[in-house]
Amino acid sequence: MEHNDFSEQFRNDHCDGPSLEIPGLQGRGDGFGLPTIGFGDHFENDFGGIVTPQGFGFTITGGQVTAMGQVFGTSTFSLNLPSNATFSVTTTANTITETLTEAAATETIVYSAEPGNASLYEVSQETTSIINPTTTTASGHTKGYAFTLANGQVTAMQEDFSGANFSSTETEQISPTTLFSVNGTTVTETSIHGNTIETTTFTQPTGSSLYAVASESSTVILPGTATTLLSVDPNDRVDFTIGTSGNVTQIQAVSSNGVITTITPPSNVTFSQISPGFVQETATVGTNSYYTLFYQGSSTAPYTEIAHGIGTTVDLVGVKAQIAEIPASLLSLL
Repeated sequence: MEHNDFSEQFRNDHCDGPSLEIPGLQGRGDGFGLPTIGFGDHFENDFGGIVTPQGFGFTITGGQVTAMGQVFGTSTFSLNLPSNATFSVTTTANTITETLTEAAATETIVYSAEPGNASLYEVSQETTSIINPTTTTASGHTKGYAFTLANGQVTAMQEDFSGANFSSTETEQISPTTLFSVNGTTVTETSIHGNTIETTTFTQPTGSSLYAVASESSTVILPGTATTLLSVDPNDRVDFTIGTSGNVTQIQAVSSNGVITTITPPSNVTFSQISPGFVQETATVGTNSYYTLFYQGSSTAPYTEIAHGIGTTVDLVGVKAQIAEIPASLLSLL
């Protein structure tokens, strides 16, 4: 689930004028909308094909960042260095860390150098820490979260918003790839979608029956040299029956509420097990082919879509390297 406005804040801090957007493209499922300034990531077109690697370039003088820009192919667009930002350069890890200090929160952004191109960086992590978490908004309204607990486990989550003359409660849909942990008055939510692991910490302010967001962190699983990019879709889950020879004999779609529906694929769609725990769906449209890769992280979980692209070739070694970056607790949900 998404609770902050980091990408918009990034644009406000770093950009003059409107944000840069590329029409017709979509991000890699990181939850921050169109590929605007804020995440230096590879882009995919609507069929999963890689467009042009892009990221951030930095000018470093005397070990200090003196300028930065957004890189699109061979073009670079200058970005502001906010007056409230500090940078630290770690040459041994090829990372640059930016810290933005606001009155209400601190933003920390980690940029990691791309493999084979130390001058081009991608955002690998961003963290927002709220200085004084509260359920009272600037306008005096109440906004917070409520959790239903059973045997110490979160079974439901709601967002409550109210004022003097109104009140609304919205039940949040919990993703199949989301985990909760409870420690006293602190609830931690961890989830994965696209190529991003998101962690949100909720705390209960003194005197409040609701929880407020205390911190949020997004960790991007960078592709490295992989040509198949991780893109987890928690809502695309399937049960496969695998024959003794590795052939797929039955396909059942699993909805978010657990309803199972047997699927008969059309003649232009095939399924095959390409490695234990990995099933590839291939669709042929005219002379073009498109693939979807499903993965089963535990024997009790359905298969979940973890990648898609153009053609029929999956970089399984690259995919496995990216999966290795997922914590075991989350991996078991896939």
